[in-house]
Amino acid sequence: MEKDRDKWNKKYQLGEYLLKEPSEIVKRFAHIAPKGRALDIACGLGRNTKYLAGLGFEVDAVDISDVAINQLKGIPNVNPILADLDYYQIPENRYSLILNINYLNRNLFPQIKEALINGGVLIFETFTLDKNKDLNQPKDKNYLLRKNELLRCFSDMYIIFYEEKTITKPNGEKGFISSLVARKECII
Repeated sequence: MEKDRDKWNKKYQLGEYLLKEPSEIVKRFAHIAPKGRALDIACGLGRNTKYLAGLGFEVDAVDISDVAINQLKGIPNVNPILADLDYYQIPENRYSLILNINYLNRNLFPQIKEALINGGVLIFETFTLDKNKDLNQPKDKNYLLRKNELLRCFSDMYIIFYEEKTITKPNGEKGFISSLVARKECII
């Protein structure tokens, strides 16, 4: 835990992750979620958290970096939570919207489903394994989705949008991502 916290604190202090604009997928789909509580998993410096708070959501922003979390303190409608997501327990039946952007912890998949209220929306986007050698990808393949993995893992939800594509990051590097938007629909 301390090793991960130190790594991310250093990156944020050095200004390596200074994206200001919310993710395009969040801007495109956040409005379809019912207003209420939102969860931003691995929120980083809070670009998506701040956007959701501005839309009227009460946002729980979780990250391992105290540098990142400290920057979110005092922002209206934001509840910063310092936690290691390897051990964090997402409360059940609490959120109308959950974001998981540029982070992968497969152990959270069942918790994410249980944490959404009926009609709640999941917006998930992260890097995906691709054979293209020109792509910048994490070296540890455990941090990369496999093709169609999100689609398979969340197939019990109503899929609103799914896409896999090559992107160009702000620093010019190319990556391959999977994007999913799904709604929890319990029919009883």
